[in-house]
Amino acid sequence: MSRLRSASLCLALPATLIGQAAWADLTPAQVWGDWRQYMENMGYTIEAQETAEGDDLTVSDVTMRMQMPEDGGAFSMSIGTLNFVQAEDGAVDIRMPEDMPMTIDIAPEKPEDKPVSMVLNYGQTAPQMTASGTPEALQYDYTAEAISVTLTGLTVDGESYGEDRAKFNLTGSGVTSRTEMTVGELRSYSQTGQIENLQYDVLMDPPDEPATLALKGGLAQISFDGSGELPVLDAADDMAAMLRAGLAFQGGFSAGAGNTDMKVSDPENGDFGLISTSGGAKLNVAMGPEGLAYDGSQQDIAVDVTAAEMPFPIKFSMAETGFNLKLPMKKSEELQDFAFGVTLDQFKMSDMIWGIFDPTGQLPRDPATLVIDLTGKAKVLFDMMDPEVATRMGDQEPGELHALTVNEVSLKAAGAAFDASGDITFDNGDMETLPGMPKPVGVLDLSLVGGVALMDKLVSMGLLPQEQAMGARMMMGLFAVPGEGEDSLTSKIEFTEEGAILANGQRVK
Repeated sequence: MSRLRSASLCLALPATLIGQAAWADLTPAQVWGDWRQYMENMGYTIEAQETAEGDDLTVSDVTMRMQMPEDGGAFSMSIGTLNFVQAEDGAVDIRMPEDMPMTIDIAPEKPEDKPVSMVLNYGQTAPQMTASGTPEALQYDYTAEAISVTLTGLTVDGESYGEDRAKFNLTGSGVTSRTEMTVGELRSYSQTGQIENLQYDVLMDPPDEPATLALKGGLAQISFDGSGELPVLDAADDMAAMLRAGLAFQGGFSAGAGNTDMKVSDPENGDFGLISTSGGAKLNVAMGPEGLAYDGSQQDIAVDVTAAEMPFPIKFSMAETGFNLKLPMKKSEELQDFAFGVTLDQFKMSDMIWGIFDPTGQLPRDPATLVIDLTGKAKVLFDMMDPEVATRMGDQEPGELHALTVNEVSLKAAGAAFDASGDITFDNGDMETLPGMPKPVGVLDLSLVGGVALMDKLVSMGLLPQEQAMGARMMMGLFAVPGEGEDSLTSKIEFTEEGAILANGQRVK
C-alpha cells in the first residue's frame, strides 16, 4: 500500500502545480520558500538555484525527487525555471515553463521481475498563475489554454519501446482553477476547477504477450471541487500517521458526455472490441479520521461489445448506474458507521442477446432494475491504513459487524419483482447460536411478485429443471404466505433474542 501511495503522489504532482503551486506569503521569496517546504513535507527532495532580482525571484534547474519505499524505484521531475514576479497590486505572478519532463524508475521487487523506466512530459500551453489576497487568506488562480501528459520514453529490462508499441497521451483544453487556503498547524484549502474537454489515447503492446491494446476516448465539461486539511509531517507515505495528525479531504468530480473505444488485437485468442458512450458522470470522495467514502453515478450508458467467440455484437444500455461505499478505517472501541449501495437502473439488452435463451419471446423484456442499499455499524479492530498492522493481521478478521439495516434490496426483471428490508443487530459475544457467526436479532421483510409465473415459464423453456422448480415451491410454502395481489408472496423472517428463527410466526429453528 505504501508504494501505491507514493505513486499517487508522483502522478498527482501536475495537479498540485496547477492548483497549489504556492503556500506562502505574498512576496516572491516567501511564495517559493513555502512551496518548497510543502513539497519537502510530502517526501520530495528539492534541488534548485535561486537568484534574486530586486523584489523578483528566479529559481532555475528545479528538480524534484522521491525514493519510493520497499525498493519500489524512484521518481524525478525536472521543472526547469520558475519566475516569481512581484505585481504592482501586491500579488505574485508565477511563471512556469510549458514543458516539464517526469522520470519514473521502477526497480524489481523479485528477481524474475523486470526493471522499468518511463519518461512523461507534463505540458502547458499559455499557463498563467497568480497568488493574491493576504497571508491569512491566500488565493491562487490558474488558467491554461491546454495541458497534457505524454509518454515520451519507455524502457523495459533494457529494451526501448517507441510510440508504435507504447503510447500514452492525455490532453485537456480550457483549463481553469482557483485555490483558497489558510496556513497554520494544518494547511486548510478549498479548490474549484474546470476542463472544457479531455481526450486520451493509449496503446500498449507488452513484451512476451501476443495481444495489443488500443484505447481512445474523452470527456466533456469536467468540473471538480474539493476541500481539506493537510498536516505538516515528514511522513507523507504513512497514511495512518497522516490521518492521526488530522488529514482530511473531500471532493467531487462531474463530467458531461463521454465516450470510449477499446480494441484488443490478439492473434492467438481472437480480437475484442468495446465502444461505450455516456451522458454524464459524477464521483465524490472523502477521507478522514472517520474513514473513507465514495459515491458515484453515470447516466445514459450504451455499450457495444464484439468478440471473436461471439457470432454477433453484445449490446446493452442503462439509464443510470451508481454505487456508494463508506468504510471506517481507524481502530476504535466505539461503533462506526458503514454503508454500501449499488444501482443498475433500466438495464436493457439487445434482442439478439434475448434470442439466445428466449427465441420465442416468452419472457417479458421490460428493462431490469437492481437496487442495493445497506447501512450499519461495525467495530474496527485494526488501523486499516497502517501497512505494518495489515501485515501482522494474518487471518484475523479486521472488524466486527454489530448492526445491519437493509434499507432496500430490490430486483425487477423478466416480469418478477423481489423486495427486502429490515434491521438486524449482531451479538459478537455469542458465536454458538449460529456456529461461526454472531447471533442475529431482528426482522427481515421479504416480498416476491410474479415469481411463480416466472418459474413456470423457465420450466417450459427448459431453462429450469422441473425438480428444482418443485423444490423452490416447497421452500416458498415453508417460508412465505400469500400477499395481497395475484402471484404475490410475502415473508417475515424474525431472529429472536432466544436464538430462534421464525418465518411468519412459525419456528423454523
